[in-house]
Amino acid sequence: MDKVLGQEYGNIAERTAFLRDNCDAVEELGYVKPLANEQIEELKDKLVENNIQLRDVRADKRAQNKLYNEQIKQLEEENDGVTKQLKEKSEFVTENCFKFVDGDEVGYYNAEGVLVYQRPARPEEKSPNVFRLQRTGTNG
Repeated sequence: MDKVLGQEYGNIAERTAFLRDNCDAVEELGYVKPLANEQIEELKDKLVENNIQLRDVRADKRAQNKLYNEQIKQLEEENDGVTKQLKEKSEFVTENCFKFVDGDEVGYYNAEGVLVYQRPARPEEKSPNVFRLQRTGTNG
């Protein structure tokens, strides 16, 4: 199956309409979607900001230990999430995808026209073969 569909449509609404009009079904599907470069840069900036804040909070902690323990915990948890996203450069999303049956394969495309999941077609999804011979049990 093609890796992308509808790229000739620059407008996302037109591409979505094209995919909806030509797909076999629209189904909600969870998949891992790569982060855009802008998002990666924002996450890197956020990580730097969090690390600066974390250093400052730890310096103040010596004076007011009880007040800052919760804030440190929150920043570390947020850093874990941001670091995980930066490491994986993707995130798990659930959105409507467009199902296309192509012979023995089924492909799911997101609204951007990118193939996000592919699998073999189930028997009920395959097109019936018009030229299949009918066997009657006699030789005739």
